[in-house]
Amino acid sequence: MKKYILITSALIASFYINAQVNSAPVIGNLFTFGVDGGIALPSGDFSSTNNTSSSGTINGFAKAGFHYDIYGGFKFSKFIGIMLQYGANNNSLNTSAINTPPGGTVSSDGRYTTSEYLAGHYLSISLQKIKIEAKLLGGMVSNSYPPLTFSSYGNSVVDAYQNGSGFGYCIGGKVKYMMIGGMLGIGIGLNYVGSDVKYAGFTQDGVSQPNSSTKM
Repeated sequence: MKKYILITSALIASFYINAQVNSAPVIGNLFTFGVDGGIALPSGDFSSTNNTSSSGTINGFAKAGFHYDIYGGFKFSKFIGIMLQYGANNNSLNTSAINTPPGGTVSSDGRYTTSEYLAGHYLSISLQKIKIEAKLLGGMVSNSYPPLTFSSYGNSVVDAYQNGSGFGYCIGGKVKYMMIGGMLGIGIGLNYVGSDVKYAGFTQDGVSQPNSSTKM
């Protein structure tokens, strides 16, 4: 299981259209658009530095990185709406925690890159200039595992996993302070994203390895 804890603190731009019936506003703040950015803190198997993995599962040795997401939402009732979100993470690899044979080293010139394609429902409550939002989204998460180079006594082997993907979900909350008549806001929030990502296999020095399908 790969899991992330994403802490986002960013400028969030929100634009609204007010619906009216008989010249009286009944449902305001129908549309919202925004961009978040912050710290991506890995957890679970994704951050684990345990060199012993269970059958069919690998550990990620991932370190803290950067996250951003772009989202858009439409409220079909006073408090509830639907949301689409694209997110991306970039995490480095803790190669110093990977076991190597005596006299050996391990290195990687890549980083984890993760993409999230999510959709679902969100809750939005306005309290004058304060807006409280919560969301529950699901969709697809894809991930690239950085290639690893194992070197020992002048010889080296490169292990490279194929890109992985799987179902993912996001549970998040955010508090925003609205400005310019509710057209622009800044906020801070917390997202938790989890996913089982399955890699189709890996190669050693470009040669595919049998029965190498695995997940994290």
